Amino acid sequence: MKYSILFAALFFAGSAAAVDCVECHESFELSSHVENEATLAVCADCHAIGDAHEIDMEMHSPELTITECADCHEMEKK
Repeated sequence: MKYSILFAALFFAGSAAAVDCVECHESFELSSHVENEATLAVCADCHAIGDAHEIDMEMHSPELTITECADCHEMEKK
């Protein structure tokens, strides 16, 4: 029983960690996105993020700024 609880806790902790986007994606021009007041909702609409990624909306809000996304997901900035 205690091993199943430990496994569940480790699985949850691993799924809650932010993904490092630069493993698959090139860096982007942060300043122009900040000037355009990009948010998660804008990114999802413009870049069709939902086609390739399932965004956990319990952990994210559509109002997250591009700077917050870049900081949490360790995206490289040009």
